[in-house]
Amino acid sequence: MASIKFAIELYGEPGTIEVPTEEPLKHEGDQRNKRFSIDFEALAQVLATEQRDDRNEPKSEVDVLGYNEIRKKDCYAFSTTSVNHSNAQRVILYSPSFSSTSHASCFSELGIRSEDLPSIFSEDSEHLWWMDVQNPSEKEIRLLCSAFRIHPLTVEDILNREIQEKIEDFTHYYFASFRSYRLDENIPDRIYVPYTIYMVILRTGTLSFCFDDSEHAVHVLNRIELLKDHVVINSDWIFYAFVDDIVDSFNPSINQIEKKVNRIEDSVYTTRGEDKQAFIHFIEEVRKNISALLRLLGGKNNVLLRFEKHHCRGEHEEEPTDAETHPGHDLRLYINDVKDHVTTMLGNLHQFESLLARSQNNYMAGLSIDRMQGSRRVNKFLNIMAVISMILSLMNIICALFSTNNNANAPLYNNNTPAWYYIIGGEFVLSLALFWLARRLKWC
Repeated sequence: MASIKFAIELYGEPGTIEVPTEEPLKHEGDQRNKRFSIDFEALAQVLATEQRDDRNEPKSEVDVLGYNEIRKKDCYAFSTTSVNHSNAQRVILYSPSFSSTSHASCFSELGIRSEDLPSIFSEDSEHLWWMDVQNPSEKEIRLLCSAFRIHPLTVEDILNREIQEKIEDFTHYYFASFRSYRLDENIPDRIYVPYTIYMVILRTGTLSFCFDDSEHAVHVLNRIELLKDHVVINSDWIFYAFVDDIVDSFNPSINQIEKKVNRIEDSVYTTRGEDKQAFIHFIEEVRKNISALLRLLGGKNNVLLRFEKHHCRGEHEEEPTDAETHPGHDLRLYINDVKDHVTTMLGNLHQFESLLARSQNNYMAGLSIDRMQGSRRVNKFLNIMAVISMILSLMNIICALFSTNNNANAPLYNNNTPAWYYIIGGEFVLSLALFWLARRLKWC
């Protein structure tokens, strides 16, 4: 009985269902090898791409229908989203076939001829190449992934800018996504803007993509140029160099946060009253930065653990010799070192968070005490005013007697009587007595 195959083009519409005749098993092996070879024709199309002009490009079906609508189409092979081309493009190509590493603003400026592609992107295990593309267009991603036979799920993650950090194994490569960040200097609070670096690590080469202005690729390239005569550079080493550089990029921010935390601890009990609102805002800003860094560092150990488990030397293998104790032969030691850095950073950030929480609680407790003391002073003043009002109310009866327009020839109204002085003095003495009694009874 003939077998049924689903022939689906990687970057086109799904193909039709074919019912081919049975073929010998040796042809299946040939097709498998052919499937995982580099498509140099598609690669030549990418390298011949001129600098794009997005203003003149027609809108794609995704832009017109939207992501949710395009997924409902039966002919849809994988999800995609339109890529933002606001940032400048940059292409880096490293290969021993070049006398120097190529830097270009677009693929066409690399100046590579089609006949040179097999030597540059060689499938020889001893021949390494690495291409880093910053802000690629959707068309370029499709062509590159088609040239290197990348699985549609990987293409979907890259085009959708998957934010989850992970590492996935496929037949002839593994795919890794790693989160980094940059500081937005245009905002006074200097918030952390995260972005993801996507890496496709093949046996003889590496593809890396980034949709933001990142300096990690330049740092890795400088590290390669510095160590290429001392270590064995391979695809796994490039992945390690990327991860190590990304993790090291957290150090300046963590050191800055440590200084801010120390300053907050010193200022908890010395902040002036007029600076209270700004001080609370400063604490919240630092805690927000700590939370952002914790989110960025949280998933990295899982990725490193999976990489160590599947792509580092196993326990059943022989221990490396002294000549092999460097990246390129045994990455386990260096991946463990990166994991230790991540664990230390996470521990420091959690400690800073606990210190800030304690400092904020102490500061809020101090504010509560100040507020209670202020309330007590206000209540005391109100009690004194209430007692004085009561005393004056009692004295008002006597004062009202003087306001009567009545003359009954009483001795009190005679001009030569001293009763006036007795009455006024009595009122004053009675007021003092009542006020003393109120103080004695702690009414005020």
